Amino acid sequence: MIPVKLLKIENIDPVGVDNLDQFIQGLNLVLGHSVETVNKIDPEFDGYYLLPMGFTIPEDGAGAVKKNINEKVFLLSVINSNIRRILEECRPAGLTNWALFFRAGTGVIGKKEVIDQVHTREEGEQIWYEDLGYDQYIPIMKDGTYETVAKSILSYLQAYDKYRK
Repeated sequence: MIPVKLLKIENIDPVGVDNLDQFIQGLNLVLGHSVETVNKIDPEFDGYYLLPMGFTIPEDGAGAVKKNINEKVFLLSVINSNIRRILEECRPAGLTNWALFFRAGTGVIGKKEVIDQVHTREEGEQIWYEDLGYDQYIPIMKDGTYETVAKSILSYLQAYDKYRK
């Protein structure tokens, strides 16, 4: 299984990440152990970070948020109105939007090249954020549990990891 850590940036308390505790419990069940929580990115870590966002924007924390988002960071519960800007400015591994995360939805927004490898697009299906190289898909169907949300995110990150290497 792909290694992940929960990233909580010092002095940044993400507002609007509803049900984060339930997600962490579900993630721990999937991982078989408690996810490690860290305050900054370690360039030597060969895995991915999950960063709760909510209403957080890149310039929060005097730019500390933007500095900690890169191709090894997957964002949790991004408010819809911030998605395009965050994709443009920060280029994360992927993200979940707030509305889906709040309802234990399993859709992810990720790199289009990765999604094209793991998802057969229906004729006429819209590509979300195509101009930015991102799209949305559902790796695992929703069942209302955060364990399945965690599996969905990890499934995408597994495919993304293969793409990067």
